[in-house]
Amino acid sequence: MQTKKYLAAPFFIGGLSALLLASCATSLGDNITIPVGEGAMYEAMPKEKSIAHLEKNILEAKKQDMPFLAPHYFREASDIFNRAVSSPDKVPTAQLAKADVLIDKGQAISEIVKKTFARELELKVRLDALAANEIYPWEYKRVIYQLSQLMEKVELERVGNIDQDKEELNKSMQGLYSRALQYTSLHESHISSDPITKDGKE
Repeated sequence: MQTKKYLAAPFFIGGLSALLLASCATSLGDNITIPVGEGAMYEAMPKEKSIAHLEKNILEAKKQDMPFLAPHYFREASDIFNRAVSSPDKVPTAQLAKADVLIDKGQAISEIVKKTFARELELKVRLDALAANEIYPWEYKRVIYQLSQLMEKVELERVGNIDQDKEELNKSMQGLYSRALQYTSLHESHISSDPITKDGKE
């Protein structure tokens, strides 16, 4: 009988999110209630299939950008999964069910985050398209870190009044986008006017 091979490497979260997580030891799982149906489903499955089912859900969450939008939920679910892969017998089935619920909650939170920061996330997409992280790396890291901090408040339901912070962040991102756009336009103009590069010769 061939043993199921799971992802060998743990789910690591990118630099900015990792910094964000390191500053917060909140255990969201402590406040998670496992629905009866969810728990029963995991109890009814062999441990190997339970782990495979959780793996599928985590991969889907990763594709939906949960490590950025709801990093705490994603991290806790991934931690349980990684422990289960390493030592299946040491991770109770209830923990696997809890990880699945964390993913479900994280997906719901991700939708709230996307609506709350629709403009800022749109600007991030535009900045990434211009490779602003390469043109102005420090400015890019600063605005994305500020965005991550505000998103964390929404994720952990510690919102308060973030309107002013959002407005300031929006202005910073707009300014960086304008600078990156101007830089790219000037760079492309220089290349197109160069007779060597224009003809495709070196």
